[in-house]
Amino acid sequence: MLKHLIIFSSVLFIFTNSLFTEEKFLEGVAMTSPAGLPGMRGIPSDIPDISVVGDFYGKVSNDETDIERNKLTIREIELALQGYIYPEMRADVFLAMHKHEDHIEPEICEAKVSFLKLFDNFSAEVGKIHINFGKINKVHQHHRPYVDQPQVITNFFGDHGLVGEGAVLSYLFPLPFFAQIDIGAWRIPAHSHESEESNCENEFGLADEVYSCKLWSSFPTSEKSELELGLSGATGKGSGYTHHKDEAKVTGLDLTYKLWPSAHTRLIFQNEILYLVRNIPTGEIKRSGFYSYLGYRFNKYWSSGLRYDDAEDAFPHADDSGNLSVNVSERTKSASAIVTRDLTETTQLRLQYKYYFEGPKDVSEGYLQITFGIGPHSHLLE
Repeated sequence: MLKHLIIFSSVLFIFTNSLFTEEKFLEGVAMTSPAGLPGMRGIPSDIPDISVVGDFYGKVSNDETDIERNKLTIREIELALQGYIYPEMRADVFLAMHKHEDHIEPEICEAKVSFLKLFDNFSAEVGKIHINFGKINKVHQHHRPYVDQPQVITNFFGDHGLVGEGAVLSYLFPLPFFAQIDIGAWRIPAHSHESEESNCENEFGLADEVYSCKLWSSFPTSEKSELELGLSGATGKGSGYTHHKDEAKVTGLDLTYKLWPSAHTRLIFQNEILYLVRNIPTGEIKRSGFYSYLGYRFNKYWSSGLRYDDAEDAFPHADDSGNLSVNVSERTKSASAIVTRDLTETTQLRLQYKYYFEGPKDVSEGYLQITFGIGPHSHLLE
């Protein structure tokens, strides 16, 4: 862990140092050049926008088997390098130190090139990407209004959601309201079964060659409100297909309503429902799940929210006779209450209480989270 933190700090130092060595030259450029787009200030080809985002939380729980119980956890430190390669072409690289069980590992969270205008109404992204499935999968965890991930996303896509290496082509329909379709092709590695200590048996997701599609639209319902609808689909093999020989597809429907009563207040009602069909040698597994979130921002500093989760897992379970059955599932239901204090535009302090009233265990959890950011990526656009 110490070696990884040293490497991460060294990378950040190199980029920061290069920024300061050209400070005097950039001051001269600033005197003669108007402000440009983010990533195009100073020398566009040399200096990207640099951001650092941190996500820490402490957790209390009555589950004595939880390895995060009564501990302060560094969930993620993220370094973002972003900029325009050309006026209609940009690059975004997110390097992260992620928490994996009881240790921290470095990884490339995202690395993509965006072609903002291929030709009329067409755009594209290429690289490693958080796939645009549903409403919340594409949003980085530190930009979400709650500490943990909705249970249905974890059950069907894994702890980090649906992330793949590939490309997506988007088409914006020429309509009087926003409507867009995204079609993507991805490669996602399978889970390894080489180690008996591996925890991959308890996590499901899509893997190998994965294809995705999303049709989404939004339109104003009044001068101060907006409704967004989305229909998503993804198909591929199960994440343990080298062992289970399974294929799977997930479809999703999302609905979000936003209301802005005033400049600093906002009401959001967000819902997603997912349906999984998984074919394994012993039969067909059909599972479903959803979450519903209601949030209200009172002013510039305080907001609160309620979230309800109801999701089945992706695995067969023993029936009354003790035999594994594809028709028997394990369902988890929980309710969460969240309060957030915005200390600055890029720093938040959040409290969340979560109670499981149906599932494998009778568990209550409490979180205290702080997220902070330096740079453009730390600002969440609402």
